Formats: sequence, C-alpha cells, structure tokens
Amino acid sequence: MKSLTVILVDAILVASFIEDSVTAGKRADWPRKVKGPLETHRFNTGTWTPDPNLLLGEYEEETPVRDTNAYFMTSNNTVITVQVGTTAALRCQVFDVAEHETVSWIRRRDHHLITVGANTYSNDERFQVTYSEKTQDWTLHVRYAQPHDAGVYECQLSAHPPIGVITTLKVIEAVAEIAGGPERYVQIGSSVQLTCTIKHFTEPPTYVFWYHAERMVNYDFNSRITVVNRLGESELRISQVTKADSGNYTCQPSNARTASVSLHIITGETPAAMQRASATEVQYRLSMALIFSLVALVAL
Repeated sequence: MKSLTVILVDAILVASFIEDSVTAGKRADWPRKVKGPLETHRFNTGTWTPDPNLLLGEYEEETPVRDTNAYFMTSNNTVITVQVGTTAALRCQVFDVAEHETVSWIRRRDHHLITVGANTYSNDERFQVTYSEKTQDWTLHVRYAQPHDAGVYECQLSAHPPIGVITTLKVIEAVAEIAGGPERYVQIGSSVQLTCTIKHFTEPPTYVFWYHAERMVNYDFNSRITVVNRLGESELRISQVTKADSGNYTCQPSNARTASVSLHIITGETPAAMQRASATEVQYRLSMALIFSLVALVAL
C-alpha cells in the first residue's frame, strides 16, 4: 500500500497538470503531459527525480579568461623576406611578461620547439635567439638561410591558454643574368661590353667577380679590360678585342647564382655560326632536290 505522502504528491501533480490543460484549452493533451512526470516521480524508490533535459537549457561555453598581463607589440601575420645565405631576424616584442611566463619560438610545419626563453632547443646551430631587456624583444635569428627554412613560425607566450603571433619567412634566391647571352659575336678590333644584372636580391652583393674561362679578370694587368660595379649590376668592358679574348665569360656575384656567356670573335664579315647555318640550308636544298628527282624517276 502506498504511503500517505506518495498519494498526496500524486494528487498534487495530477491537479496541477489538469489546471494547466484547462487553462490552455487543450484537454486532449492532458494524458501525454501527465505521463512523463508521473513515471519519473514513481521511478524505483518512489521519490521524484527531475529530468535533467527539462532543467538545463542550451549549453554555452564560456570564453576562456587568460591569466596574464602580457601583451604583444609585434604585429601578427608578419612577412619577412630574406635572400639565400643571409641571416633572417624574426622579431617578437612582448611587454609585461611575468616571472613564471616564458616566450618560445615554434616552427609550425612540424611543431618543432626551437627556443624557450633565452635557450635554444634545436639541433640546428643556425638558430639562435637574442633577448633585449630594453625593448623586451625576443628575436629569432636564422643564419645562412636556405629555401627549406621558409615557412610559418610562431612566437608563443606560455599563458593559459597560450597566446602568440605568427611570422612567415620567405627565402628567395638571387640570380645573375648577362644581357645578350648565351652567345655574343664581336668583330675583331672592336670593343665589347658585357653587362651582368643581379635580380631578386634583398642585399646587394659585396663583390662581383668576372672570369674568362678559369682566370679572374677583375684585377687583370691587361689595360684593355676594366670592370665597373654599380648597385645590382656589374659591367665588363674589353676594348680592341683579339682572338685571345674569345671564350666563356662568367659573372659570379657573392650572393647570387652565376651567369655565363660565350664570346665569339669574328675575323671576317660573316660569323662562323652564320656560315654553319648557310651550309645547313644548302644541304637541305640539295636533299630536297634529290628527293624530287627520285620521285620523278619512279613516276616514269
């Protein structure tokens, strides 16, 4: 037999739901409304256990609050472009870093931890971090940068949750180019000027050497040869060229890919290359005449 308390609770619940259904004018829904709470109320022990789905609303995740006063002065998504062989400097300026907090550099493509504070954790000795107390700057240096060093790097502060800024490193290769190459034809006794232009450089070369075959001619005792260097450009001048000046000339900047040109000295009115081309054309015409003759003989 049910206890008096259980009977009273049943009666109160039934009365409450009947009143709601009458007020709403939906008596037909009364059995469905009452069934759920009554079954929950009668669950096992006879005590009422509220359905959590009825008590809890839509779940909203609170925005995490960072427990730090530190802030970055370096702009996010910075792009640094350097030339192959030079040193890349990736800056990270953070102010008000607490004693228990550290600044780290991470390579994003493989999540490689490069530095923590002033210590370097990479086996690559080209990586080094410097810290300036005056500017609160943790700068990551990549010496002798190579194309495989290009990518995304993150300067991260060990707050909770961590915060950081992204720097993208681009490594480009400078190349040299000699105008008019790869073949140059010069009449004997005239003057020639070979101009080497360095392209895609971020830093001008410290020197540009010119080679005639294997011999460097920048400081040649031959007074007919002079080298003039300008920003991003070098010029080799040879006056009154002779047969001995023919051959391969190479422009070799200190920090760019080399370029070469072959210099041909013409002793007559027609360059040797043009003579070869004329001979080839004559051979072609003779071959075609022979073919037509054979076709005519077969037709007969």
